Amino acid sequence: MRTHGHDTVNGPDPGHERERVEKPRKRWILTGRAKLVIVLLITGVAAALGAALYASNTYPELCAVCHNMAGYVDSYLNSDNMDRIHAQANVGCKQCHDYPVPAEVESLVRYVTGAYDKDMPRRKFAEEMCLQCHISLEYHANRTDFLVRNPHLSHWPGVQCGACHISHGEQVDYCAQCHDNGGQRMTGGEIVPRAENPWAD
Repeated sequence: MRTHGHDTVNGPDPGHERERVEKPRKRWILTGRAKLVIVLLITGVAAALGAALYASNTYPELCAVCHNMAGYVDSYLNSDNMDRIHAQANVGCKQCHDYPVPAEVESLVRYVTGAYDKDMPRRKFAEEMCLQCHISLEYHANRTDFLVRNPHLSHWPGVQCGACHISHGEQVDYCAQCHDNGGQRMTGGEIVPRAENPWAD
């Protein structure tokens, strides 16, 4: 209530009304330059992720950044083992090791935090993995039928590829545990020309 001469006027004081008027809220308005910076940042991050994904699919050396993988990568690039044979045939790591991006990120986090398996146990693959490229056991049995003992036509029906063929290591002459070799050459072994092979007769 306020007094005007002899008259009394009911109602709020206009001065108080001015105090109670809410100030307009500030709106975030992106200028053209700010929008450009945001677009460039998003594009840069996307490009970096794309480049990292391409590198992880193309350059096995990237895996060797983690020291527990260095031996496997070195074997893939430089050894006489089965993995080197695959490298020479342009078979990439991920063609056997199905490793999607989330798993790569998880492995990186585990490596950085030290929460990973230091022993790196040998992985086992089903026959189907090998036969994606290697056609069939029958096909390989035909390719090695000149040997006295055909390792791909075993009398043990349960023998799998991995019993002899170790990807990142020396091959195992599984048959020789019971039999003489029979003329087969293990991957990485000395190449003996067939004419000079004592088992060729």
